[in-house]
Amino acid sequence: MDDTESTTTSADENTGNLCDNPTRDTLAEGLLGLLKPTVDQLDDRVRATRIAQLELKQQIDSLNEELQRVKEALNNHPDLDPYVKKLIACKHKVTVVLNVLQASQDRLNEIRHMIHKKRAAYSQPEKTEPEQTEDSFLLIDALEKDLKFLQSQNPLYCLEIGSGSGIVITALGMALPNCVYFSTDINFKACVMSKSTSNYNKVDLESVNMNLASCFIDNQFDVVIFNPPYVVTESLECNSYGIEASWAGGVKGREIIDKLLEMLPKILTDQGIFYLLLIEENIPEEVVDLMMRKGYKSELIIMRRVKNEKQLVFKFYR
Repeated sequence: MDDTESTTTSADENTGNLCDNPTRDTLAEGLLGLLKPTVDQLDDRVRATRIAQLELKQQIDSLNEELQRVKEALNNHPDLDPYVKKLIACKHKVTVVLNVLQASQDRLNEIRHMIHKKRAAYSQPEKTEPEQTEDSFLLIDALEKDLKFLQSQNPLYCLEIGSGSGIVITALGMALPNCVYFSTDINFKACVMSKSTSNYNKVDLESVNMNLASCFIDNQFDVVIFNPPYVVTESLECNSYGIEASWAGGVKGREIIDKLLEMLPKILTDQGIFYLLLIEENIPEEVVDLMMRKGYKSELIIMRRVKNEKQLVFKFYR
């Protein structure tokens, strides 16, 4: 009995010694103080690693979705073969059109060469018939320059007013052979000469002895060309039916021009085109303004100084 009690008392004393050991407590606190920053740092890194894993998982999921969309897009790509075939067909059509344009250009060059070569044959010593002058060739150059636009409009009826020798309407007829051509002139001999020029070059032309275009039905012509009498003269000279009618323009050289401009809306079709040759003395700005008030746009096609004259060819269209 004494031994048991002694043993129990010894154990209690030992326990008390363990609990009340200041040295041990100090060492434990010191170790905890040393290890705590490391443990806290480790906890922070573990936490950051977990967050990074979650973000990486989200990015992987997003990438998988994007890859799935790309895969679906690749599987559903449109069939481009019909479009390729259409492009090839368009290329062939463009090639054909270019060939036609080149052929037309070659034909126009041939007629210009022939005109320059034969121009002396048309001069008349008595000057009872109109001569081929530089303004006629300027008009031909303007039509040649605007040929692609004319071809794109597919005109049917074409008219030259005051055709004189007929070289301008004939040149256009050779460049655009699928149109119906008319010409007018107040001088009967000029009408005969225009018809002769067109026949020589195998262009079907109806040449009518008429003052301007007073006897045609309304809104008939897709293309109208006018090389007017533009020289500034006395008004009385405008009333001639002879060779003077080819140059005498009256006040500002515009009396005949202005008469035709008043008639023009009834001559042209709604999409019609009007080519007009002017000189500087005609005050082209006034003509452009007058046509603008009638609803026509204007474009200067070509300009050239010949001797003491500055000649211009305008295009008017709606």
